[in-house]
Formats: sequence, structure tokens, C-alpha cells
Amino acid sequence: MSYSKALALTIIGVVLMSFESLLIKLTSVPAQNVTFYFGLFMFTSTHLILWIQLRSKLIALYKTSFRPIFLSALFMGVSNLFFILAIKNTSVASAVFILSTAPLVSALIGFFLFGTKAPKRLFVATFFVFVGLTFILYNDLDVGTMKGNFYAFLCVLSFSSLFSVLERYKEVSRLACIGAGGLMASCLAFATASIVVPDAYSLGVIFFMGAILTPISRLLIGLGTKVLPSTDVTLLTIIETLLAPVWVWIFLNEAMHSSTLIGGGIIVITLVIYAKKANTASKRAKN
Repeated sequence: MSYSKALALTIIGVVLMSFESLLIKLTSVPAQNVTFYFGLFMFTSTHLILWIQLRSKLIALYKTSFRPIFLSALFMGVSNLFFILAIKNTSVASAVFILSTAPLVSALIGFFLFGTKAPKRLFVATFFVFVGLTFILYNDLDVGTMKGNFYAFLCVLSFSSLFSVLERYKEVSRLACIGAGGLMASCLAFATASIVVPDAYSLGVIFFMGAILTPISRLLIGLGTKVLPSTDVTLLTIIETLLAPVWVWIFLNEAMHSSTLIGGGIIVITLVIYAKKANTASKRAKN
């Protein structure tokens, strides 16, 4: 796959992903119920595609790639649950700005747990990200909203761990990981709350998100990230950070507080500078 095609696929995937927060806000059932049905729909749709592609080889795929698929499913399932909990309990702007720190957190996890070499720019960027987070959290001091922010931080940790797994196992089937992650999310939701049948409107929204939108967006991003450098991916994911609050503002009139906007701006600018410097350093190393 060419660089330009990978870039286009990733951009389309990220733009589609930016609508997920809006769709979650449109549902009128608790987070675990959204997660349960969302995960089931995602598992069913992805494995229907896998079955059409592989037929009898589907079981062999799980046998040969059980470890990476299981680890990916675990971290993806946890991150999906915490993401939906975050969106249900805080503003979309606060949640996505916190979630945008995932690439930096992933690099820090690699440094502290796996001894991965970390350049000075990582720690400088981390400092400014925490400054931005301070602005965001300053406006969200009530218990309910802080709970949503806490869920967003937990989502960042699990999503960053997922980054590390996919970085290590580049050849594992992204579709299998996405589907298994959906099933894991459903199991976690079922284990932590009572599941009820949602109203028809909410179920329709969840079906569209779980069976169509999310699998397509994740598949496109997964295909693109097999070719694109991680620094480019970091920059492209900022598109979702910028668009998600815009959609809820347009359709639900959920405006951003000034401190959230300032903090989010600091985080986005920091990530852009960090990714550009990382890209420059990577090119120098190759030369």
C-alpha cells in the first residue's frame, strides 16, 4: 500500500471515529448497556466478514494468533467500556482532550515498563500536557464530572497498552482484534451492571455505531497504521480530538468551557510539535 493511500484511509477512519461520542450522547440508556450491545454488534459484524473471507480458516487464525488477539481484545474491551463511561459522565470535549494524550502515555509506558529509549522531548511534552489537563480539570471539579474524567484517564491507560500490543504484533488481523475486543467489552459490561433492552431509538443508534461505523473506522485506521509512521498517526488522531466536540456542539448544543478550550489547545499544540519533532528525528536517524 502506498503512503498516500494509507494516509487517506487513516484520515477517513479518524473522521468517522469522531462521530462516536455524539452517537453515545444520543442514547438514553446507561453506559454499560450501551457497551454491551455495542460490543455484541461489533463482534457479530466483524466476524461475519472474517467468516466470509476465511471460512474454515477462521479457527486457525485464532489458534495461531491467540496471544496477540487476546491481549488486544482485553485492552480494547476495557478501553471501550471506559470510553463510553467517560462520555456518559463528562463533556465530550474534556473526554477527548484527555484521550488525545494516549500516544504520549504509550511512550511513557514503553519507557517505564519495557525500557524503551525515551528522548528528552517526551518528558517536555508530558509536562505541557499536564499543564493542559490542569486547565481542563479545573473546570470539572464536581463529583459527577470528575468521575467521567477519571474514566477517561483509565481509557487512556488501556488504549495506550493496546497501542503497545499492536506495535509489537503488526501482522495480527486487525479485524479479529476489533471483533474480539467487542466481545470482551460486552462481557465486562455484563459483569458490572444489569443489562436491559434499550428503547428502539437507542438500539438503532447503538447498532449503527457497533455494526457499521466503528468496525469500518477501526479497520481503515488499522490498515493505514500498518504503513504510516507512529508520529503521523499521532498527528492524524488529533482530527478526532478537534471534530468530536464540534459535532456535539452542532447537534446537541454542548459548548466547551473556556478553561477546557485553553487546556485542550495546549494539549493539541503540544502533540503537534511533539509529532513533528519525532518525525524529524526519525528522518535524521534513517539518513
